[in-house]
Amino acid sequence: MRKSLIAVSTLALSLGVAGAQTTAPAAPAAPAAPAAPAVPVTLTDVPAGHWAKDAVDRIVQCGLIQGFPDGTFRGNENLTRYQAALIFYRLLQTGALSTCGMSQQDMTVVANGMQEVSPEMAAIAGRLTDLEKLNADQKARIDALEAKLNEMSTAAAGNADTAALTARIDALEAAVQNIPAGPAGPAGPAGPAGPAGPAGPAGAAATTTTVVPVPDATPVPATTVVIGEPTTDLSTASAKTLYAGISVGANFVDQTSNCVNNFQKTKPATNVCVSAGAMIGSTNVVGPVGARVSAQYQPSFNTIHADVNATYNINAGNLHPYVGAGLGLTSSKSRTATGNTNATDTYVNALVGLDFRITDSIAAFVEGNGRYYLSNKGYGTGLSDVRTVAGDTTTAAQTTKGFGGAVKAGLKFYF
Repeated sequence: MRKSLIAVSTLALSLGVAGAQTTAPAAPAAPAAPAAPAVPVTLTDVPAGHWAKDAVDRIVQCGLIQGFPDGTFRGNENLTRYQAALIFYRLLQTGALSTCGMSQQDMTVVANGMQEVSPEMAAIAGRLTDLEKLNADQKARIDALEAKLNEMSTAAAGNADTAALTARIDALEAAVQNIPAGPAGPAGPAGPAGPAGPAGPAGAAATTTTVVPVPDATPVPATTVVIGEPTTDLSTASAKTLYAGISVGANFVDQTSNCVNNFQKTKPATNVCVSAGAMIGSTNVVGPVGARVSAQYQPSFNTIHADVNATYNINAGNLHPYVGAGLGLTSSKSRTATGNTNATDTYVNALVGLDFRITDSIAAFVEGNGRYYLSNKGYGTGLSDVRTVAGDTTTAAQTTKGFGGAVKAGLKFYF
């Protein structure tokens, strides 16, 4: 039934559009009266096998089209507005669709469909009105030219220019008649899907052939939404490679060192000094190999660590382990018997860490660093103590080791 409604509506609207786009429609004889014919209507000019025969037979059966008195359908002629009005009158007012077995629900579907396409029909009607006005204006101009020609022919009979003027007017009239139709307007929005039609009759039972149903290859989107399920696949978060980060951590020093800062200055001497830092970098400068620059401030001894590292990053879903190595520079106050002086150490840095992607733009990380100091053995950072050299009257700085470690954790912001 749904297919029949679509066929009827499509044919009626197509005929209406064809009539609206014709610049000079012919005036065929008026269709038959709205009443249903007493005997079945047979159209003589719709041959069997014609691509529109099923649709034509259907709308004739429904009483929307009854043909012309001579038994023809005249499918190639233009549809006048009066004929279109008669078709819609039968459709909406006279109950002509009752012979098609349509229920009240089907009639409601048709009426709703007509309301949905009413803006497009109004636009088509407006275009038709403009075309009719243009035709009327052109006809008035032609009539005026013909009247002028007749006056000139009467006033100057035998004038040699009369034939030339007549030819020019004929050419102008032919040009006006051949003005092409304007471009089609934009297609209107697609209407909502209609209800499914009734199931067809069951086919005959198979005797020797077993039909194996072929599964639909078209994937069906899931309709169940699990609360808490992430809407973004964070395994693809590595598409963002540039980042900036902040961290807090601790540097390991000798137990005899006093970490002079607001958090630890009132505490006993400890081998852990707090620090804070920042970094910028990229996870893939060349493939999985990245690079970063980081800085760390240790309040005790006013120490600043700055290093450049190459990193190797592993993508494992939300977890992104990484390792790295590089060079760094430490600037701090040196502890000697004669006072505090500035000390500068260069060091080799090794690191290992883990990123956990919270979103595609934010990650929490934890990292461990190992530093081997090459110049002053990390003396200015608290890695060695001050001892008195036997037999010497002065106190000198003695280095005991040059390796130190640090841990830190924080957030990285990817962009």
